[in-house]
Amino acid sequence: MIYSAYEALRRSTRPMAWLLDQTQKLARDERNPLHDTFTMRALATFAELPARALKDYRKPKYEIWEELGDLEVVIDEEVEHSLPFADLLRFDMDHSQSKPKVMIAAALSGHYGTLLQDTVRGFTQDFDTYITDWKDARQVPLSEGEFSFDDYVEHLIKFIEHLGAGTHLVATCQAAPPAMVAVAWLTKHRPELVPASLTLMGGPVDTRVSPGALNKLATKLPLKFFEKNNIHTIPRGYPGSGRRVYPGFYQLSGFIALNPMPHVKQYKTFIKSSIKGEGAPQQKFRDFYDEYFAVLDMTEAFYIDTLRKVFIEHHIPKGILEFRGEQIDFASVKNLSLLTVEGANDHLCPPGQTEAAHDVFKGIPPRRRKNYVQDGVGHYGVFSGSKFQSGIYPVIRDFIRENLPAGKAKAATKEVAQV
Repeated sequence: MIYSAYEALRRSTRPMAWLLDQTQKLARDERNPLHDTFTMRALATFAELPARALKDYRKPKYEIWEELGDLEVVIDEEVEHSLPFADLLRFDMDHSQSKPKVMIAAALSGHYGTLLQDTVRGFTQDFDTYITDWKDARQVPLSEGEFSFDDYVEHLIKFIEHLGAGTHLVATCQAAPPAMVAVAWLTKHRPELVPASLTLMGGPVDTRVSPGALNKLATKLPLKFFEKNNIHTIPRGYPGSGRRVYPGFYQLSGFIALNPMPHVKQYKTFIKSSIKGEGAPQQKFRDFYDEYFAVLDMTEAFYIDTLRKVFIEHHIPKGILEFRGEQIDFASVKNLSLLTVEGANDHLCPPGQTEAAHDVFKGIPPRRRKNYVQDGVGHYGVFSGSKFQSGIYPVIRDFIRENLPAGKAKAATKEVAQV
C-alpha cells in the first residue's frame, strides 16, 4: 500500500518537477541577459532545490577513465557474465588481460554499483578489473524466482568460477559477509578457485564490536517489526511487479536520518555557492546527489536474511552460519591472504567490525593477515575520494602485488618501474 501511494505521488508530481526544472534552466541560461544577476541566481536556486527533491534518479552510468598524459581516455564497461540478479562487468583497458584479475564485490544495500566508481578508477590503473553490478529488484521479473543471502553468495561463486583461478576478491561494505562465505565454501569444494587474496573494506563482519546507532536499533527491535514495516510490494508498471521488496527509498531515508548533519551542510553550501554563481561547487553537489539519490529495491529474502544473520544473530562471528544447509567452516581457510580496511570516522561500520574477520579466519597465518585504518575518513571515504586514492588504494594495491605468484609479481614490479 505504501509503495503504491509513493508511486502515485511520484507520478502526480512529474508536471511540477518539469516546471521547476525548466525554471531553473531558464534562469541560468546564458542567453538570458539577466542570468548573472542576484535575482536570477536566487530564482534558479530556489527552483532547483524542490526540482531535485521531486526528480527521478535513475541508475547513473559508469564514468571510468584512464589518464594518458594530458588526455583522459574513457573506459567502457562490458558485460562479462550475466546472472538473473547481477551482471559481472569488466572495464577493458589496453593490455589488461596480462594484469592480475580483481573482482570487486559491490554491496547490495540500496545503492547501485556505480557508487564505487572511484574504487573502480583506482583498480583499473593496475589490474584487470571486474565488478558485480546488482540489478534493481523492480526490474527482475517474478519468473526469475527469489534472491536471498545464499543466492548472493552463489552469484559470487559463479562469477569467480567464470574468472578462474588466481582472482583477487575485494568486497565492499555489506558484501564482506557473503564474500567470506564464498571463500570458505570454495576452500572445501573448489580449492583451486580460492581467491589469491581477500580484501574487506568497511564491512559489517561483527556488529557487536563498537555498535553504532543502526546496529543497536537492529538488536532492540524484533525481526517481525522489520518484516511488517519495511517490506512492501512493487506496484504495477515494473517488470518485477508483485515482488516483495525493501524499497530503495526506505533505505535512502534511513541513511539520511541516521546522519543528517553532513547533508544539511551540503545543502547550505550549495545554496550559498548557487546564489554567488560559483559553478564548480554546484556541479560537485549535483554529481554527488545524482549518485547518492539513485537507489534500488532489495528483495525481501535478501534483506531479511542479511538483517537476521549479520546484524541480529551474528552468525559469522559465532561460527553458526549455514550456506544451502551446510555448516560453513571459516577456520578451514588457510591458503588465503586477508586484508581488512576501515575508516577511523566510519559511523555505519565503526572500526573493529571489519577487523573481526581476522578472528573468524583464524586458520590464516598471521604473516598473511593485515588490518589498515585510514584516519580522517567516514564510511564512503573508505571507497572513494582523495584519501582513498592517496592512502587506501596504494595499501590494497601493494597487498595484492605481494600475494601474486613469483612470475607475475616480477612482471607487475617491472611494469610499475617503467611507468
